[in-house]
Amino acid sequence: MTRRVTAIFALCLCCTIIQAKQKGPSLINYGAKTGFSSAIYEVRDLVIAGVPIKEYMAKSEISSFYTAFTRLNIKRHYIQTEASYNITNYSIDFNAIEWNPSAQPHEKSAISTKIIGIEVPLYYGYHIVKEGPYGMSFFIGPKAKFTLTDYSMHNSENIPYTYISESINSLNFSLMTGFGVNISRVFFDFAFEYGLHNISKGFTTIDFEDNMSTQDMVFNRRKNVLSFSIGFMF
Repeated sequence: MTRRVTAIFALCLCCTIIQAKQKGPSLINYGAKTGFSSAIYEVRDLVIAGVPIKEYMAKSEISSFYTAFTRLNIKRHYIQTEASYNITNYSIDFNAIEWNPSAQPHEKSAISTKIIGIEVPLYYGYHIVKEGPYGMSFFIGPKAKFTLTDYSMHNSENIPYTYISESINSLNFSLMTGFGVNISRVFFDFAFEYGLHNISKGFTTIDFEDNMSTQDMVFNRRKNVLSFSIGFMF
């Protein structure tokens, strides 16, 4: 992954040098970017075997995304929309004794999820600095997130079920804000997005006695994300 980002950066830098003598931005620009993100889930309810879990440790793993975008420029202002393929990894663990009183104190239980989706934001941006090839801007706007449920998955460890299936909302919304810096056509964006609602519709579980339930396990959460990206604008 590091080699890939280095190669993309080198390509962008070469293109920037070649086009350095071009004039300011067009009315409409197109571009692409890639980067890394870290999901920060805001857990509202966590229930295992019908028992609420109060103490847990969230582990945000590095995720990735690949984006194409279109930008409409109006002097220092711009409107931008994107289509992004996003892979989010996240896990949470807790002491098994939280739900199983007979467990050993050192025993751990864990749940990990991998959510894959297409994300489409629409945001307004303003150039705070716009001098020659250098610029700095901030942006804000809503984002729609379409979950590819057939490709998303989860794993569990030391959980009292032989089968677990989670139904995640196929459409989620968030509000994103951030700032970017650019040198000619190469830019770097730093963004934060806040999930506006619970992404989980619920779980279906089957325990070791073949009892099926839709109430025995709950993992209600909002997905907040910190991200960094590097891109090139045409």
